[in-house]
Amino acid sequence: MPAPSTYYHPELTLPGLLKRAASSPDNLFTGFMNEQGETVYQTYHSLLEEARLIASGMEKIGMKQGDKAIIATLHNQETIGLLWGCFLLGVVPTVLQPPMTFSGYNPAVVKLMNVFHQLDEPFIFMSAEMKDTGGLPEDKVRHAGDFDYTGMYAEPLLSPDDLAFIQFSSGSTGDPKGIMLTHRNLMVNMDAIRIGLDLHFPDHTGNWMPLFHDMGLIGYHLTPLYCMIYQHHIETIDFIKNPGLWLDLMSEAGIGVTGCPNFGLALVQRYLKRRKTMPAWNFSAMKAMLNGAEPISVQIMNDFVEALKPFGFRPEAMMPVYGMAEATLAISFTPLMENSVITAFEANSLDLENKAIRVDPAHPMARLLSGVGLALNDTEIRIVDSYDHPLGDGLAGHIQLKGEGITKGYYNKPDETTAAFCDGWLRTGDIGFFFEGNLYVSGRHKDIIFKNGRNYFANDLEVMACTIDDISYGKVCFGGATNKETGHDKVIAFLAGSPGEKAMETFRQLRNLLRANLGITVDELVMVKSNEIPKTSSGKLQRYKLMQRYNAGDFNETTISADKLYQ
Repeated sequence: MPAPSTYYHPELTLPGLLKRAASSPDNLFTGFMNEQGETVYQTYHSLLEEARLIASGMEKIGMKQGDKAIIATLHNQETIGLLWGCFLLGVVPTVLQPPMTFSGYNPAVVKLMNVFHQLDEPFIFMSAEMKDTGGLPEDKVRHAGDFDYTGMYAEPLLSPDDLAFIQFSSGSTGDPKGIMLTHRNLMVNMDAIRIGLDLHFPDHTGNWMPLFHDMGLIGYHLTPLYCMIYQHHIETIDFIKNPGLWLDLMSEAGIGVTGCPNFGLALVQRYLKRRKTMPAWNFSAMKAMLNGAEPISVQIMNDFVEALKPFGFRPEAMMPVYGMAEATLAISFTPLMENSVITAFEANSLDLENKAIRVDPAHPMARLLSGVGLALNDTEIRIVDSYDHPLGDGLAGHIQLKGEGITKGYYNKPDETTAAFCDGWLRTGDIGFFFEGNLYVSGRHKDIIFKNGRNYFANDLEVMACTIDDISYGKVCFGGATNKETGHDKVIAFLAGSPGEKAMETFRQLRNLLRANLGITVDELVMVKSNEIPKTSSGKLQRYKLMQRYNAGDFNETTISADKLYQ
């Protein structure tokens, strides 16, 4: 294991990173588990050899340093090999969700096409079985393994401040924003993650998040390689079909660090409730299960911890965190192996005065929030008002960031880049506050719902709604609209299901629950198909897309107004 001072140095670039890991005498590897629970292992040394061949093949088709490339493959192992082929040649890749089909409306196709044009029509690498390319230029599509991988390639001269990778934000499809990350951005943030998680040989990390998401790619592939430790991956689709694969992996491989946002925790809990018997899992090796990527549900997090306790999972291993792609990945961590800090705040004070006032959890207007810890050592965090003036502790406002891990902007989008910064501080779009040494993230600014002079966060309404038996996490979301005729604000609930008497009864329960507990009235319930609730690759609800369709009249036939309840 290298001494702590040798992990990061100012001139380190990604090719040097892989060569360093490949030269380790510890035979470090990546494990790829399939849907049957079988694992294939690849050492970092063999990854380097494979990447060199891929780089030579890329050079033979005319690719060179500074070119862009899109990787949209179905399998983690192919994605990783192609990614490193790009890095070794000095090509700047982006990893996108692979389209399962090019027919009908498909967000993955829309995003792929838009990114393809934004990047000036670069080469696109797909899996061999992806024969349908949806009208993409044939000379721009390459399938994994279908070109000459023999020979040498010209190694580029790379600088730490060269563009290394473009991460397209997970929520953008129509006009996606490419977040530019340099080698230095990556190294600085990965070193901060290493320190925050105390990552060192012989740690093992486990991942089911997609590699086209920053948490999957940077958190669970690049960072373990940076720290020269072992890593394990499950295909995301396999996890969604069978969450037990992830539980098996954590137990069998002795995983010490993994991650799971709300929707994944909820999936696991539903899986456990369906099982009649339980394996003899052992999760005692776990030191950090990172919970972030979306607003943290205290209820889901606590229920998950209780469900895994009988198998040796320690509550202090649950680690609420905060991050975003514009910060490379990680912004703040709860201190390692310390209990999550859950605090009850008075909702009226937060909503009306932006003041954080602690109350007893049993208080009728208590809102439980999880702290997300302290800034990592490469990042500064401040809270500001709407005029970018800094606010003190206990006052909620806009979260802004500064540090060497922060992107310099969006690819070929100067206006968006200018708007994203204020005197060198990145505007995150998140709302939060500091309280007794912890950062709390209360929601996204764009997800605020206005009603009767108050601000409500959509995720707070959704957490409350999920206490109703017929409503489950990820199947409900909220939005706000203004009645064009009266000018009054309306609260709209979207729920997966069919219109009918059962929906009417659920609507009554929902209205009564939110009015009694949060003082807000839901004006309309829109019933939608389960697959019509759009989510990002990390499971965040894309509420604005539903509101766009609502405003366009797409849901007129399945909308239940409050008036219908009393007819």
